[in-house]
Amino acid sequence: MSYELIIASPKVEDFTALDQHQEQTPQSFFGAKPVLHLHSPAAKVVLSQADLQVNKDFAGLGARIDGPDGSVEFSDVDVWVTSRSLLLWPTSGTGLKIPYPTITIHAQQGSAVLLELNLSDDNTADEDLEFIQLRICPTSVTNSATEAAEQVDGAQANGDRAASPVKALYDAISACQELNPDPNADGDDEEDGMGGFDETAPGATGWITSENMGDFMDEEGNLRMPEGATVIGGEEEVNGGVEEQTNGLGAGAGRRRGADEVDARDGVTEDETKWQRTG
Repeated sequence: MSYELIIASPKVEDFTALDQHQEQTPQSFFGAKPVLHLHSPAAKVVLSQADLQVNKDFAGLGARIDGPDGSVEFSDVDVWVTSRSLLLWPTSGTGLKIPYPTITIHAQQGSAVLLELNLSDDNTADEDLEFIQLRICPTSVTNSATEAAEQVDGAQANGDRAASPVKALYDAISACQELNPDPNADGDDEEDGMGGFDETAPGATGWITSENMGDFMDEEGNLRMPEGATVIGGEEEVNGGVEEQTNGLGAGAGRRRGADEVDARDGVTEDETKWQRTG
């Protein structure tokens, strides 16, 4: 789910303060309260009219003000940056709970933090992905749940009191995104690469070992290519006269040398070899 609608107002007691979390070891990592990294009350959220027409849920962020540039502004939106999700709660209306993997881009843009959200599910094709952009303009921030009612001009996020509110908001979202990586990131690499190839399986790398020798021998003890096996690293090269490469073995392995090869070494006969040595 790209986001959830929330109808209950977040409260300071719902979270663990960041400074308290850093000073003590939690009794349990499961079921513990989310950590409040930053709270920005009475922030401004700006979207485009085109995005708002397609995504009606964002219209619940409160009373709207239409701008001349095609933008829509929502004022008095409380922003809660927690360790599990980003919460947008208006003074009236319905709030939004946004998981961090939904945020594909976040950046500082003047006095705002720009967010791009991917609203599509995991099974959506790349050409059908749906995105929405919004800007959050904080006026004041705090990172202590016990002092969330206190509005401070100048950041207190992550211990940086000298940063501006927009820089503090950006840093807090960055920190929480690192705590919540995209679970599908590794799966994409496997699809593009070797996938579930197991190099530890007997014979998987083309080498004959004591574990898979029986797969490469017939009843008379001759080497053979097991049925259904494939060559790793390229197409079978039979037409080029390199027959030994079709069975996944190195050059010279798994074949018998002819009489001319026994009597000659690298194309030089025995007499020629003696002549070269005595010459």
